Amino acid sequence: MSQQPYGPPPQLQPPAPQPRPRPVGGLVIAITLALVAGILLNMVNITQWQALRGDVRQLTISEAADRLVQLSALGWVDTLLVWGTAVIWIVILLRMRGNIELRTPGMLQWKKETLVALFVVPVVLGLAGAVLPALFIPATLVRLASDVALIIVVNEIWRLGHPRRPGPTSVLVIVWGVVGILDELFFTLASQWWYGEMLDMAFDSEAGGDRELVSTDFIPVSNAMSVACILDALMCVVAILMVWRLATKHNEGLRTP
Repeated sequence: MSQQPYGPPPQLQPPAPQPRPRPVGGLVIAITLALVAGILLNMVNITQWQALRGDVRQLTISEAADRLVQLSALGWVDTLLVWGTAVIWIVILLRMRGNIELRTPGMLQWKKETLVALFVVPVVLGLAGAVLPALFIPATLVRLASDVALIIVVNEIWRLGHPRRPGPTSVLVIVWGVVGILDELFFTLASQWWYGEMLDMAFDSEAGGDRELVSTDFIPVSNAMSVACILDALMCVVAILMVWRLATKHNEGLRTP
């Protein structure tokens, strides 16, 4: 004779809610605002560098040093803005990756940690290169390699963003990446030229005093920094076009059954 269990029947646990894909519209607006701020800051930098170029023949070393301190402050503002924009890039690309992984698991070939490393490692090495000049060339090479890898990652998000329209390589993603690489190369070289001229100016100040006029070598340096700012503004414009096109395709894919 079988024994019947006493007490109420065991309660079945309700199934855990499944995560749902999330759109990226708010993040796109945030990164657009950051990129627009970058464009405006570049315009201010161009104005200041060209003003220095026009006045360089009349400036003493002490007067030029004050102007360069202002430009250095603008440079730090630009650096902080770039870091903040990079954080938004990480969040938006990780969200797109998560949405694609929910819809088509196993299709993406790179991990979340890889994406974060592509942004963080070049920044860390760049800061180390600023302190240790011997690391300047390795840091530059790592940054270029990270840029190429980032193009591949973003293009894969583009390709898999819509389940029914995977599509080939995005020309806009490639243009964004190439312009970004050219911008980083030119800005790095122009910045090193600028730092070299600042060291020469410091030596001239020790030799001739504050009444010594600034060398006209700052004229091509000012032009080079202005071109670097123009390239950076162009990269921001291309980035805005690219991220909106990428987000449009991605959000359409979320609405596709």
